[in-house]
Amino acid sequence: MNIANIIKGNNFIESVSGRTDIDIIGISNDSRNIKDGYLFAARKGVNLNSNVFIEEALSGGAKAVLTDDAGVFKKLESRNVTVIFAKDALKAYALMSKSFFGNPSEKLKVIGVTGTNGKTTTTFLIKSVLTAAGNKTALIGTIDYEIAGSKTESKNTTPDAYELNEMFAETVNSGGNACVMEVSSHSLHQGRVDGIHFDVAVFTNLTRDHLDYHHDMDKYYSAKKKLFSEILPESSKTKKFAVINNDDPYGKKLIRELKSEFELKNIDNIGLLTYGLNLESDITAVNINCRRDGLSFDIVMQGKRIIKDVYSGLIGSYNVYNILAAVSAAYALSVPDDFIISGIKSLIKVPGRVEKIDTGNDKSPLICIDYAHTDDALERVLTALRELCGGRLISVFGCGGDRDKGKRPLMGMHSTDIADISIITSDNPRSEEPSAIIKEIISGIGNASYINKDSLTKETAGRFFTIEEDRAKAIRLALSSASEEDAVLIAGKGHEDYMIVKDIKFHFSDKEEVLKYYENTI
Repeated sequence: MNIANIIKGNNFIESVSGRTDIDIIGISNDSRNIKDGYLFAARKGVNLNSNVFIEEALSGGAKAVLTDDAGVFKKLESRNVTVIFAKDALKAYALMSKSFFGNPSEKLKVIGVTGTNGKTTTTFLIKSVLTAAGNKTALIGTIDYEIAGSKTESKNTTPDAYELNEMFAETVNSGGNACVMEVSSHSLHQGRVDGIHFDVAVFTNLTRDHLDYHHDMDKYYSAKKKLFSEILPESSKTKKFAVINNDDPYGKKLIRELKSEFELKNIDNIGLLTYGLNLESDITAVNINCRRDGLSFDIVMQGKRIIKDVYSGLIGSYNVYNILAAVSAAYALSVPDDFIISGIKSLIKVPGRVEKIDTGNDKSPLICIDYAHTDDALERVLTALRELCGGRLISVFGCGGDRDKGKRPLMGMHSTDIADISIITSDNPRSEEPSAIIKEIISGIGNASYINKDSLTKETAGRFFTIEEDRAKAIRLALSSASEEDAVLIAGKGHEDYMIVKDIKFHFSDKEEVLKYYENTI
């Protein structure tokens, strides 16, 4: 595509120098990916100023450059290269990426899910419902990218703007008609989804996370809100919906603010759908039954109709919220009830999300791995397992290094408040010392006594915590200490199959460690 078409209508571009009638075969903001005929998008980032790599990109074959540095623009004007200046290079890059691929999100039903917890499970549920209804649906999120019938490992929850539009284009070209995606707060702050034409935006909840990046909850909330207050209104879809958790404090705040803003701006083509166990919500669940083999309940939609006997193999009462979010999105898209029921039922599990591990041993406890790596998520999953646990509840968890430190004592508090035995261990310590992280976790403990790990047995009764820095050993300790009536939660990594220590990333899987233990004990 020629540069003139790529930048056409891009209001964030302020100046252009050089030819715009030349064809570009690709765009990248990474100079290492530049090939002959590419456009290099440079900007002054928070941690890195990629303008310093412009010469490297030009040597690699770049025929055009996007920059947010006026001095760089002036220097390149005299060179045989097309140079584009934009003060907000992120937004300009996102819209250029959209144009390069022919605006593919306009040709799809696009559902975006944001929030602290529940994004992955909710997207899996929505995809299952849409697939049951006959849609060929792509999935983009934390676990992997499912595009045009093939899966690739996820690099980011929400991909770079160019990669994202490329995925949309691949979906369209393969005959797909829908895409459900997780929308992270980082991606919203960094403009990765700018220019995407959403049909439905879903808000699950907001609790403490990523404050190493956003600094405080107000900024974190503002990043999430952007999907509803800026991106969704700019979507070209004629009828759009904001689906919001009416039981979450930040959800309530978002509902109030959007109603006011939509009225003030005369926005009348966005429907507001609320969900929750609050009976004032548009979509709610009644007659809820939580068991070890799943959930069952009835769904009431805007008081007009009831979907009876909805069943899900997902466990944990909090999954009712994820299901309600998915049902609300389906309702917004006019999916018939039968497909909603079958789609919810057909999703047996979500990798690493309260995933029950089949050990092959009928005498083993209930063992679940979960991605819970925030204090709120850990509290939710432990509370859910406590409801299903006939014996003791054993928790294995740690906290990631080089991330928000404020949640560490809170995770220690929640685990020891809810679980009978908490085994504190490592979880991607990165550049930090695991022992220092563990010390910060322990600082929040007030409702449990320390027990030496060598003293932990199947008969240990009471409220205790212990320390095993080696995660593999911590998992074996939990399993060897658990009886058939107990439940074991291994939290923090979920679907991840790696550990990061210092600058080394090596293979490690909680699930594999569980299975190895039972292979050696059967």
